[in-house]
Amino acid sequence: MPTIKVKLLAALKEVAGLDEVSLEAESWSRALVLLRERVPALQGAIAPDGVPRPGFLAFVDGVDSRLLDRNASAREVVLLPVNHGGTQFEVVGWDVIEKAIDKIAKDVEASNFKPEIIVGIMRGGIIPGRLIADRLNVEDIGTIEIKLYVMPGQRGERPYLRQPLTLPVKDKNVLLVDDVSDSGLTLQFAVQALSLYMPREIRTSTLYIKPWTKFIPDYYADQTDRWMVFPWEVSEFRRELAFLRGSSNT
Repeated sequence: MPTIKVKLLAALKEVAGLDEVSLEAESWSRALVLLRERVPALQGAIAPDGVPRPGFLAFVDGVDSRLLDRNASAREVVLLPVNHGGTQFEVVGWDVIEKAIDKIAKDVEASNFKPEIIVGIMRGGIIPGRLIADRLNVEDIGTIEIKLYVMPGQRGERPYLRQPLTLPVKDKNVLLVDDVSDSGLTLQFAVQALSLYMPREIRTSTLYIKPWTKFIPDYYADQTDRWMVFPWEVSEFRRELAFLRGSSNT
């Protein structure tokens, strides 16, 4: 029987009390089933059939598990939350936000990219987008909303455009803004959706990126593996933390 190494990232480390385990299994999904049985605290992240629940992702030998058959073999599986992963919590103050925005704005100017429109990805990119627009003296600010959902008969989450772009960008230079590139899934899909509106050029920016992200934006202030709590999402953070802790007691 093959041995599959399963790694836990971000807040899942704290919930499970471990960061890595080796399991004998014939497929990546079977390995997650065994992990779920061994660590009941992970039942909130792994469904009974071994597929990550909504809100979580698995990368099988570097490939998103949603692109693979559940019976596919594997050497390594990485499991992580879709949003706000982190091994520790960090409450970010406005002074830190201001410094991050200043760095991003300077990097944009140094690159000679001149955005004509700033588009914030709802909800996390709205405030950073407004602040960057202020620094760069960009008057036109729009939003676009990407959500993740589960379709009947499909495994895991799929992104979809919940709210279309709120202003025209055809033949314009656009800077697409979010707060964090965590898994990178939302930002990647937002670029694809925005490209349908035929802008001249799209560049991307986030305040932070995570070490495991699959999408590195053109501009970002810093990299972190912490669960970042921004001033505009304190209540949301409390709800997510309560969910994770509740899962660990199931």
